[in-house]
Amino acid sequence: MTGYRDHDPYVYEEYDEYDRDAADEIDQAQAEDEATATSTEHSLPTVGLAATPSGSIEVRTTEQGLPTSIRIERSEMDKPADTLARTILLLCQQAGKRAAAAHRAQLLADGHPLEAVSYLNLPTDRDAADFDLYVDSQLGDSEPDTWMRRV
Repeated sequence: MTGYRDHDPYVYEEYDEYDRDAADEIDQAQAEDEATATSTEHSLPTVGLAATPSGSIEVRTTEQGLPTSIRIERSEMDKPADTLARTILLLCQQAGKRAAAAHRAQLLADGHPLEAVSYLNLPTDRDAADFDLYVDSQLGDSEPDTWMRRV
């Protein structure tokens, strides 16, 4: 190992011992920090929920539409992958818009001025309702093919 000792002939041996101990302490502290960082789990708050009319796909999302959990019944796995992916994406967007609209309504109910809330670009209840209609039209007929479920 090369260090400052190789470049400076005037370093005393007692300082070298002290520096090695300090370096060992720093390494140990860094190892403890890494262990703590890997065991600490961060999660985003789940605030939105949307599901297909049959309830066979359900997503929970953040206010921005990022999924935090997805539940899919086996019957949905028989559908083409692109259809399933499109459905999940639409439901994530729908849940996010609903959550953002609820957040906007809560801010206004808390007394924040409309001008300040408008800077957040949160959708209105009307925007969320319009997107609900759009999602319903994209998902096709709202009635399931069968009322029976796989066991």
